[in-house]
Amino acid sequence: MWQHLYKTMYYKGSNFIIIIGEYEDHKFTVIPLAKKENLKDAFEFIIRYFKDNNQSINLRAVTGEFVEFLKENYDRKFNYIEERDYFDYVYLGENLRNLIGKKYQKKRNHINYFLKEYEGRFEYKRLNKDNFEECLNLLEKWTENKEDDEGISSEKIAIEKIFKNYDNLDVKVGGIYIDSKLEAFTFGEYLNDDMALIHVEKANAEIRGLYPIINKLFLENEFKEAKFVNREEDLGVAGLRKAKLSYYPHKFVEKYTVLEV
Repeated sequence: MWQHLYKTMYYKGSNFIIIIGEYEDHKFTVIPLAKKENLKDAFEFIIRYFKDNNQSINLRAVTGEFVEFLKENYDRKFNYIEERDYFDYVYLGENLRNLIGKKYQKKRNHINYFLKEYEGRFEYKRLNKDNFEECLNLLEKWTENKEDDEGISSEKIAIEKIFKNYDNLDVKVGGIYIDSKLEAFTFGEYLNDDMALIHVEKANAEIRGLYPIINKLFLENEFKEAKFVNREEDLGVAGLRKAKLSYYPHKFVEKYTVLEV
């Protein structure tokens, strides 16, 4: 999704894959794709790569588990910077599908309002290539009142990439129509057997209850067996952080930037 922004490329070894990106003229990498027993081989490749390119090692979006691996194997070689804005929010799937309990009362109120107001007028649908033009039209409307910054433009390109490559991906796309007009869409995938990962969720913010109902119906229909739901990070955006916290995350996946000393 983000290759256009970070100029990402990859190297495939015999027992690992390394992803390299570039930001502000400096190369960076992320956690290698490898089994635990092959992490050392993978990281030695990373060390050689950065040395050959005459740059200091820079890792982004590193989890606490990988930080421990680095501390055990490369003592005092790196500085570790906690990045709260990039923590992933992980929820219990049952909580988001059912919204049971006093803490979810406000969410249920919004949903009940929506159900009453649009009874007989709305429909949840699994979307495919036939619907993607409608999604992009909705996205265009969603961006009208947003500041035209790099993040908004990059996200639009990223979403278009997913739609163009839909046949090659395992992504699930869902939407809500009101009076036969698409007013919300979202997409995600299974990260593993237990966890769904939600990448994007867009809706007409003028329609009360639309965001919580698309969240709920998408999980009920497409990820009914997911024990956990990862809804990614808030990027330090105050409104987004408030919205994600309002669903009471089960836990956070901590993220670190790791820089060579």
